[in-house]
Amino acid sequence: MIPAFGESPYLKETLASATRNLPLDVPITVLEDPSASTRVRETVANFLDRVEYKLNSERLGIAGNFNKAIEISTGKFTLLCGSDDLILGDLTKELKNINDENVAAVTSNSLIVDETGKRILPLPDLVKKIIRPISNKYFKYENKKFFNRLMFGDWLYFPAIAWNSQIIAQEKFKEEFHTAMDLDIFVRLIAKDYKIYHLPVCEFAYRRHSQSASSLYALEAGRFIEELTCHANAVKVAKAKKWRFSKVLAKLALTIRFHAILKSLALAVRLKFSEAGKLMVISLTPVTSTRLQKSD
Repeated sequence: MIPAFGESPYLKETLASATRNLPLDVPITVLEDPSASTRVRETVANFLDRVEYKLNSERLGIAGNFNKAIEISTGKFTLLCGSDDLILGDLTKELKNINDENVAAVTSNSLIVDETGKRILPLPDLVKKIIRPISNKYFKYENKKFFNRLMFGDWLYFPAIAWNSQIIAQEKFKEEFHTAMDLDIFVRLIAKDYKIYHLPVCEFAYRRHSQSASSLYALEAGRFIEELTCHANAVKVAKAKKWRFSKVLAKLALTIRFHAILKSLALAVRLKFSEAGKLMVISLTPVTSTRLQKSD
């Protein structure tokens, strides 16, 4: 399922990668949230021999569109691929071996690319790479360890998660979240003792660019409020399960606070240079005017 909205400038690349790398028995559907733009429909028109197109009757928002995608999915597992991400291989052949009905999600790895598709590793993704579990084997997470690692830092990428369609249709993504939907739902899944598996494969590329929803929202304080809200809920889960160390990690929210500090410092530096530039212009103006008058 490929939820899309607005201009979606990378959708053609996303669809090209999906149709090239997924077998014919895997349905590919673009689910568009309505907007004034016709770009999504026009792009999908070139792939209709392989891709199904659906348009929501009303604007659902990011989480609402994700929930609708899960609801109409015909698969046991559903991959929610962003309209700017890339599918590099076929994860479905691995998913067919998972028969446990209590598995709510299956994580995997992802490359990071920029606007041009070039592989990059900015600081946030370097931190994610350090935090994520490293294994060459398929395994089931121990819920407490998964929870602790998640509280230390969210290393997951949305396109690289296969969601159990039936379970997620019941739990749903919360519409009050924009960028922390995965963190929130994983906390809730752990609270209900659902199982989570990991596949040591890398079949996706997550695209970082300035106009993505996550990048735009990252410029606002709401992003950190969302994540801290998830951690506040996680404290309750850890307390209920009597996981003392987990409760401490949830309260500390180390990487979130560190990231917020870095963002604040970066903003302060930008403002300082911006103000300095304005002062320079103001101070130079009368000097220039004086010189011009003298030269006349």
